[in-house]
Amino acid sequence: MTEEPPPRGLAWVNAAKGLTIGNVLVLGALMLIAVPVYVIYRALGDDALLDRLMSTYEVIDSKQGCSVRHVQERGGPEMWGVSSGFAFQGRDRWYVNVLLDRDPTEEEIATYCESLKLIADRMLSNESGTGDEIYERPVPGVDPDRSGHAGDLPADSETETKE
Repeated sequence: MTEEPPPRGLAWVNAAKGLTIGNVLVLGALMLIAVPVYVIYRALGDDALLDRLMSTYEVIDSKQGCSVRHVQERGGPEMWGVSSGFAFQGRDRWYVNVLLDRDPTEEEIATYCESLKLIADRMLSNESGTGDEIYERPVPGVDPDRSGHAGDLPADSETETKE
């Protein structure tokens, strides 16, 4: 007659009884190495975590009233942006921006900021009546007297440029 194997739980108990102190220390050392390696392996496969660890975003204030931003997405090239806000409605904000592949100097920031402000003012002004307005409608939320920098942006189908 053949013997039946012991139940699984009993087999594990018998195996644990046969371990020596040296075997237990070796198994413990393997676990100390295997667990962190597995955690790192799983982290390298997680896109959200890689984006968080390998991306940079910082806003640098400037004296000219524009924002300078430094970004680097997931280990890619570094980019700098000089931007000026020109419209807002509730929590929505619209900006005009200059994107650079190098760190701008203070003089460049001042020049870009002034240019961006002129572009934003031109986009918001429709009162000249010369027929060369960029947009036919005001930005949403703008005061009827257009005294503020708030308002709607026109939809793409309604946007017309005059040449």
